[in-house]
Amino acid sequence: MLLCVNVSNSKITMGIFDGDDIILKTSVSATVGKTTTEYAVLFKSVFDLHCFDTRQIDGVIIACVVPALTAAVRDALGFIYKGKIFIVGPKLKNGLKIKSENPSQIGASLICQSVALTDKYPMPCLLISMGTALSMFALDKNGTFIGGAILPGIKMSAQALAEHTAQLPQIDLTQKPAGVIGTNTVQNVQSGLIIGTACTIDGMIGQFRAELGEELTCVATGDISDVVLSHCSNKIIYDENLVLEGLKKIYLKNVK
Repeated sequence: MLLCVNVSNSKITMGIFDGDDIILKTSVSATVGKTTTEYAVLFKSVFDLHCFDTRQIDGVIIACVVPALTAAVRDALGFIYKGKIFIVGPKLKNGLKIKSENPSQIGASLICQSVALTDKYPMPCLLISMGTALSMFALDKNGTFIGGAILPGIKMSAQALAEHTAQLPQIDLTQKPAGVIGTNTVQNVQSGLIIGTACTIDGMIGQFRAELGEELTCVATGDISDVVLSHCSNKIIYDENLVLEGLKKIYLKNVK
């Protein structure tokens, strides 16, 4: 079985593949400063909680966008799996064609998502990745990664409002607003963040289409994508496991 690990700015997601099927998916908070031992204990506890025998793991691959966490997570997983641990980066083959000024600046998770897209969806394609940041990147008709745009993510925006205003609270972003006109402060913020983000995505899709001069398959991924997408006017496919699926494909390209 293959263990795929995605380390983002806010959490560490772990998926176990048995062939093409994800039989276990779980996550823990990503915290810079935790020791290797602390992460090792945490990972072992999570697998024990799910009654998963880690001796079944015969491969591990990591995508990490937080350089300060790479070594700690890799070494912690080394307590669980004694074989070679792959880390997505320039030394690994990924099969993705890139037309960018500096390919080394493209994040590991974005590479994985794009690799998964090229196998699953018609090109050209627009990837909408909703994490700490809202990233929108295009792949052309040949599946070549050509670039895109990065905006503050909805969670980052919500946190900024709560921290930098005296009377606006932190709110639940998983609850869909009834409409754009909120009748209390919580509804006002939900409308602005959720429906406002949806309008931003719709507007950016229009800009991408105009610049590329062709229709796009739009695919979104991320924790609360489904909440935002329900307010978008464009057809957007929600695919929650793009990073994990891309990790599996990259792993298979690099094992003998």
